[in-house]
This record gives sequence, structure tokens and C-alpha cells, in this order.
Amino acid sequence: MLQNLFSLLPFLVSLFWLTIFLVEFGRLDPAKKLLTGFMVLCTILYFCHAVYYHQHIHLYSLVESIYTFCTLAVYPLYYLYIRRLTSEKPLVFHDYWVLLPALIISLVSVLLYSLMSESERLTFVERFFFNQDTSVVGSSLIIRGQIIRIHIAKFLFIAQLLPVSYFGYRLLLNFSKQVNNYYSDTQKKTLSSTRMMLSLFILFAFFSAIANQLGRNFFLQESWLIVIPSIIFSSMIFAVCYVGLKQNFTAEDFHLETRTAQKVETENPYSNTEILIDKIRVLMEEDQLFRKMDLHISDVALSVGSNRTYVSTYINKELNMSFSDYINNYRIEYAKSLLSKQNNTLSLIEISEQSGFTNEVSFYRNFKKITGTTPNRWLHEHASEC
Repeated sequence: MLQNLFSLLPFLVSLFWLTIFLVEFGRLDPAKKLLTGFMVLCTILYFCHAVYYHQHIHLYSLVESIYTFCTLAVYPLYYLYIRRLTSEKPLVFHDYWVLLPALIISLVSVLLYSLMSESERLTFVERFFFNQDTSVVGSSLIIRGQIIRIHIAKFLFIAQLLPVSYFGYRLLLNFSKQVNNYYSDTQKKTLSSTRMMLSLFILFAFFSAIANQLGRNFFLQESWLIVIPSIIFSSMIFAVCYVGLKQNFTAEDFHLETRTAQKVETENPYSNTEILIDKIRVLMEEDQLFRKMDLHISDVALSVGSNRTYVSTYINKELNMSFSDYINNYRIEYAKSLLSKQNNTLSLIEISEQSGFTNEVSFYRNFKKITGTTPNRWLHEHASEC
């Protein structure tokens, strides 16, 4: 009973989220639509898992090739989801080449199974997958080919983890840098949660690799063993889908906004960089432009009669910080000046708003990032100076 329940759990979680995505499909952005495809694979994958753990040998012999495709395609498809999140360019046909190894291996599997008789197929599946009987190696050429195919699939599964994690993380990191160099408040415009999920996803992937090496038969030895992979994979699927559904800011949104802002920027503003630097300093220290909520780098460029590239180059290379950090340093210094005033009657929410933060969460996060402590603790430590 325990084994049956937990063997179904990842499938039920996947089916639950797939249903939600399908109901909302017409209103989803392109990245979420790709995530829906990812959930289709996961649902099929964990259905095949459930078939295996329920020991339906005949049915598993029919779906094993599909299971192979889903196993090898699920991580590359997640990479394509990250691609769609971080690029405004639609995916084209040749972008899906990352799914080609999964397709080839699964088609080879289908071909080899089709060359077996039904009794031969059932005997092979039962002995190799359920009983871990390697004596079948000495059998027919078709069976030996099927075993080689299975070992190649296991190797490919592990081999693809490194490029998926490396290129996926690099895409997310580069996009985050672009966002940090355009917005002052990045709380609702970052992919940090997705980047975190990628890291967790890779950890789960390595667990998958370990489980794959142990063999699913290992978890059939004792009914309670199935609880471990069931909870891990169910948690992973739930977290990935929850974060994906909540992620409403993508590269398309970012590039649409930056292209609109670029239309009003000056092409060749200054031949003297010192003029630009002085104008930015006056804008921040005297005009206090940093107090404007949801300030963009294009706002600064427009105010000084420059363009985003010039301003960004100065802040990134001369000051060695992102635009977001540059503005929030001014905001926190201003907030500290308000906190330091004698007989201050402003609440922390009012101080955060007057300093330019769109919400209290962003204020607290940046205050601790810059000062190393919270506003309340900072005020307590500097109470004698106020």
C-alpha cells in the first residue's frame, strides 16, 4: 500500500500542475507555454515510473521507450525554458536539436523492441528491469543491442547535466546583470528565484543520476525505500511549477521596455566624459533623482541628455557597480539621514517610500545588503548620535 501510494505521488503532482497550466494555456506567455511542454514530459515520465513500481510488466514493456525519451529530454527542455525566459527571440526549429539524442535513442529502442516477439520482449523486460538479471547479455543480437542502448541512455543522462547547468546558469546570470543595470528596484523584475530553482534542479538531477545508477529495482527491495525518491521528485516538480507560474517578468518584457526608452535617448551626447560624470553627480546629490520610485537608467540618461550606454559604462566600469547598486546606495544613505534626525516621527514604511523604494521588502533587503544590519538595529546602534 505504501509503495503504491508514493509511487503515484510524483505523477499526481505533475498531473495537478499540468492541468493548471493547460487551463491557463491561452493566457500564458511563451516561456510558460514551454514550461507546459516540460510538464507534459514530467507527467508521462512519472506515469511510466508508477507503471514500473506497480510492476505492470506488460504495460511497462510498451512504455519503456517513451520513458527513455522523457528521461533524456526533460532536462534539455528545461534549458530551453530558461532560454525563452532570458531571450526575447522566439525559439526556432534548430533550437530543439538538444532533444535529438533523446529522440534517436528512443527510436532505436522502439525499433529493437519491434524486432522482438511479444514473449521475448516480456521476458527481457522482466529479467533485465525487474530482476536485474544480466545473464540476458548472452542472448540474441537484438537483446544485446537493447542492453547497449540502455547503457548509452544512462551515460547520456549524466553527460547532459553539466552543459544544462552551465549554459542555463550563464543565461540567467547574464540576464540578471542586464536587469540590474537598467532598473533601480529589481525585486519583481529578476529571475533570482528561477536561478535558485535551476541550482536545486541540478541537485535533484544528480540525485536522479545516483538513483539511475542504483537502478529502480533497488527501491523495490523494501516498500519504504520508494518514499525517498517520491518526496524528492514531487517537491522538485511542485517548486519548479510554482516558481514558473509566479514568474511574470521575462526577457520579452525587458526588451520591450528598453526599446521604447531607447527611442528618446540621445545618440552622441558628449565628447567629454567629465561633463557626463558631473551631470550625473548633480542629478543624484543635488536633485536627488534617486528618490523617484521605480527609477530606470533610461530616466537618468534622459535627464542628463545622454544615452543608456554612456551612463551604464560610467557606472559599471568607473564605479565598478551595477545601476541598481548605485541608486540603492544613495537611497540607503538618504534613509540613514532620515533615521538619524532628532525627534524623527516617520515610520520605516514612510522612510522607505521617501527614499525611493517601492515597498518595505526592497528597503529592508537593500538596507541589510549595504549596511550589514537591519534598519531597527542600525537605529539602535546609532541612537546616541541621533
